[in-house]
Amino acid sequence: MARTELLATLPAEPEQVAVARQELAHYLRAHGFVEDGVAVLLVSELVTNAVRHGGGPVQLSARPDSRVLRVEVRDTDPSSAPVMLAGATTDLGGRGLHLVDVLADRWGWARSSRGKTVWFELDR
Repeated sequence: MARTELLATLPAEPEQVAVARQELAHYLRAHGFVEDGVAVLLVSELVTNAVRHGGGPVQLSARPDSRVLRVEVRDTDPSSAPVMLAGATTDLGGRGLHLVDVLADRWGWARSSRGKTVWFELDR
């Protein structure tokens, strides 16, 4: 079965975070990936950040190959850079990029004239 790229455009609304998780989980199952929850957790964090701090709509893409799964989340705000906050352990938020940093094999971001893209890769 040829593996196609996942492409989804979502409104910048909080309830779309769950939609992004479902889209990625369904995509991974449909393409024979063993889902351990890490990719879905990380996409949840990136889409949450895009909804809260970026502009909409939010674009989600995933590209697999035999060695790596790459997931990208794009918003329309090129002016804001992703920031890892030094939150207290009692804070309810602010740890999303820390999770990405710890759990992803690689991650980064890029700014363009149309917004910014934050991405992560998981080795297979």
